[in-house]
Amino acid sequence: MPSNISLRIPFVVAVCGLVAAMTGVALGASHAGKQATHTPLSDVKWTKSPLGVEVFSAFGDASKGPHITYIKFTPGQKTPVHTHSADYTGVVVAGTGRHYIPGKPETETELPVGSTWFIPANLEHISECMPGAACIFAVYQQGPNDFIEVKKQ
Repeated sequence: MPSNISLRIPFVVAVCGLVAAMTGVALGASHAGKQATHTPLSDVKWTKSPLGVEVFSAFGDASKGPHITYIKFTPGQKTPVHTHSADYTGVVVAGTGRHYIPGKPETETELPVGSTWFIPANLEHISECMPGAACIFAVYQQGPNDFIEVKKQ
């Protein structure tokens, strides 16, 4: 049976590669001549959002354009059906989540740590943290992270 460390190494490599790729796409050469920064998880300053989740901006401004944002859900927390005006890609950093299309049970896949997902712009979906442990999702979007709740008719 593989050790816990051997299981974590591929995950860490995948997350680092994804973050590097996302940052490279978003920033291009704009890092030239700038100082390196580091933020240990213990120093992250979470902000409560109007949606009840906590957020931390790792890069960019989620209200204005391209960004990498960490989003923390409490165990069992779920959003209402909603859309975003820009595509987004996410990585599960902690907990187990789901990002699914209502009425399509085949999309209700549980996503443990290291899993990724992609939601195209304007697709109705629900984001959820499964019971048992808090979730942290890292999301990358080329545009602002708007939240457009879909009202039932």
